[in-house]
Amino acid sequence: MSDDLGDLNLTATDFANTLGATISTLLEEQSTGLIAGGKISNKIVELQIPEKLVIIGDVHGDLRALNSILRKIKIDKFVLDHNNKIIFLGDYVDRGLGSVEVLHTICSLKIRHPHSVVLMRGNHEAPIEFPISSHDLPKRMAERFGRRIGAEIYQTKIMKLFQLLYLITIVEGELFLVHGGVPTDLSDVAKKFNDISANEKGLIGEIMEEILWNDPRTLPEGKEWENSRRGLGKHFSLDVTKKWLSISNTKVIVRGHEPCNGFKLDHDGRVLTLFSCNQAYPKFSVGYIATSGKRLHSIRNGYDLSKMVKIL
Repeated sequence: MSDDLGDLNLTATDFANTLGATISTLLEEQSTGLIAGGKISNKIVELQIPEKLVIIGDVHGDLRALNSILRKIKIDKFVLDHNNKIIFLGDYVDRGLGSVEVLHTICSLKIRHPHSVVLMRGNHEAPIEFPISSHDLPKRMAERFGRRIGAEIYQTKIMKLFQLLYLITIVEGELFLVHGGVPTDLSDVAKKFNDISANEKGLIGEIMEEILWNDPRTLPEGKEWENSRRGLGKHFSLDVTKKWLSISNTKVIVRGHEPCNGFKLDHDGRVLTLFSCNQAYPKFSVGYIATSGKRLHSIRNGYDLSKMVKIL
């Protein structure tokens, strides 16, 4: 097995079957609204504080980094306890060499241990809603399985899987997890939260764009947001962060989306960015969170949480 490309014997049929089984698993848990130690409301997962918690940021096709993290946390043992949770913040694909293999790995984990694995959606998992030039997954599919078969799996399986991924995960009283950031219109935050929870298809326009694309920034006093230089999403202020933490009764927003040296802190320690790959970003280290529920319960802010970040 190559650390970069995984099982070279992975066939198109096996990959498609794994995707199909993952789709069925996600549909089932969203239909019942049940996950061990929590509940699911459409695209929001609400969890009690787990026994153990691992959070992984952007992977971007870096199978070597993902496998290193999984080995470090002893994944085979970790997932046997349904009270343990491993949460992926999205951006599984693009930029790295192993997008197909990363997808296969995380989907296999979800199928075998559905109550221990939470799969969230990143902006790179929304190419239909928000097309981006760096979405190279179709190219990787064609290289791996041939143009026709790769395109068929991409359209019939991968696109459906992406639309079932979660937008928000809340760890009760502690963490508010998103891929990018939080919506900036503060006119009725409670209603927006309910809208995300109630919308059956999860296609919520600007709100979804902001969750997948926004970034925290230090803005002038009284300015809640500005347009993002990414061309999609916005930069959100400390005041916006405070409002969402208050309405969700949590202490820290944990997100990915921005390359950094494993992690970084914004908004006076209220936002922690986690980045978990370096194949496409060789100047940066790989970071992930691994902690116990007892330690998590003791945090006051992102500075405390950052002590639980592991760097490879």
